[in-house]
Amino acid sequence: MFSPLQSLSRRSFLKRAALWGGSFLASGGAAGSYAAYVEPRWIETIEQRVQLRGLPQAFAGKRIVHISDIHLGFHMTLRELQAIAGRVQRLQPDMLVFTGDLFDSWISEDPQATAADLAALEAPLGKWAVLGNHDTYAGLEDTKRILQAGGFTVLDNAHALVRLGADTLVVAGVADMWTGYPDLQRALDGADPQLCTLLLSHCANFADEAAARPEIALQLSGHSHGGQIRLPLLGAVETPPYGDKYVSGLHTAANSQLLVYTTRGLGMTLLPFRFLCRPEITVLTLDSKQA
Repeated sequence: MFSPLQSLSRRSFLKRAALWGGSFLASGGAAGSYAAYVEPRWIETIEQRVQLRGLPQAFAGKRIVHISDIHLGFHMTLRELQAIAGRVQRLQPDMLVFTGDLFDSWISEDPQATAADLAALEAPLGKWAVLGNHDTYAGLEDTKRILQAGGFTVLDNAHALVRLGADTLVVAGVADMWTGYPDLQRALDGADPQLCTLLLSHCANFADEAAARPEIALQLSGHSHGGQIRLPLLGAVETPPYGDKYVSGLHTAANSQLLVYTTRGLGMTLLPFRFLCRPEITVLTLDSKQA
């Protein structure tokens, strides 16, 4: 599954993250306490309107709630997931998307209870998911089964059609860039290239490949955690491989019209801190872009 380059990249990232973490711990004081105990649980709901090329009229005004990077087991408990689920449901999503990393390193919480919390979420236009690198560490098939039991359709190099009246939207998903083999051709095989397409990819850097497909109007991603620790003027002090180009928020992929939204995610990994980088639930309101 892992190439030598991927393994080297992971070791390098872990080493740099450990150095930053040690430096942050050494700083101590109020900033350290805030980063450890306050900000990680201070979830921000971000409202973002996105204008999509070719969006069918029936989907204009629909709300996509985007969550990612929960990392159950690493300073994220099932009780906290229940609170997050309640908060998400109060946002009344038309569509719900999850872009990977449900668990951190292993299936650390009761699978049935986890699935039940996910199943409590409702979205009339579907619940869609892709898997991330930490889902590989925890066990891809086990994580996939939990998500499916929670009512999510897991798009592993695959697509589905979402119909609303006479209009249709394509929702596609690819495997993780770091630990898997994303295959966009396979994901879109059989899809009408004239239809507006929403792509889910755990790693935002995949947008550089997705940009070659003009039917893809929007890519939703996670993975980077927004850097998890950010400093004034400097920004994210460290980002993971395949998560360094579109680190947080709304971007346009290089040399294209493809919009990319990268959420900061909800959990943490490697370091139990967030600093100037609050956990995020994103609400994306769709609008059609005039030609």
